[in-house]
Amino acid sequence: MDNLIVARMQKFTIEDLMRCILGLQEIEIRIYFELLDMKEATVMEIAERVDRDRTTVQKALRSLMNCGLVEREKITEKSGFKYIYRPVEFKEVKEKMEKLLDEWYLSVKDWLKKF
Repeated sequence: MDNLIVARMQKFTIEDLMRCILGLQEIEIRIYFELLDMKEATVMEIAERVDRDRTTVQKALRSLMNCGLVEREKITEKSGFKYIYRPVEFKEVKEKMEKLLDEWYLSVKDWLKKF
């Protein structure tokens, strides 16, 4: 039994952790990693890169901003304004996930002590 659990844990990916710890969906994870590669981009640039419509990308970016994984800057232009999105460095995201994982571990450990 323990060997099966260890084998499953060894197959765990960073995407699995992001889904589990941060509650992200596949498209949100994909957009975050694409944005890491791009350094910065507009909604339309991201939409083209991930082959999704603008509204799907906007929704995913909102979720990523709420999780603290993406930052947005408003750029004023002659015809109005646009938003530029930038990813938070992956190092910071890893630190955030590690902290959340540690907190979860301690809470589960406390919960198990009750039984």
